[in-house]
Amino acid sequence: MFLLDKKQIAWQFMDEIFNKGNIQEADRFVTSDVIYHGRGEDIEGLEKFKEWINSDSDVFPDIHYTLIDEIAEGIPEYSKVALVWIVEATHAKEFRGIPATRRKFETVGISIFHFRDGKIKEVWAVADGLTPALELGVVKVASSESK
Repeated sequence: MFLLDKKQIAWQFMDEIFNKGNIQEADRFVTSDVIYHGRGEDIEGLEKFKEWINSDSDVFPDIHYTLIDEIAEGIPEYSKVALVWIVEATHAKEFRGIPATRRKFETVGISIFHFRDGKIKEVWAVADGLTPALELGVVKVASSESK
């Protein structure tokens, strides 16, 4: 499998699973023992990954990722693919103890994909969490002005 194929697999995975919500298609893209690292969590195994995605889809029903850039490195059998993206969503239900704000947010992030036998074996996803927290009003920036 060439790097171009893996870039296509990584983006199709993001589009089908996250944008379109076709969670039942996950096994087409990932191994049964997939590990997904994101937001300080390690989700291990296909079924737990599907549960995690379902939960996110419930909280952020209109979530949408836009691909900004992609990078592929390494010899084919050890290659990695990185996708840089913008994510937009509405905070519709409670998330990690934060009541629904019903506000939209936008932020940027990157996902790094590791492959095994033509499928995604591991994903490391990192996103800017401060920007959405500010946009949703769940954190405030302290003023430097004296009172």
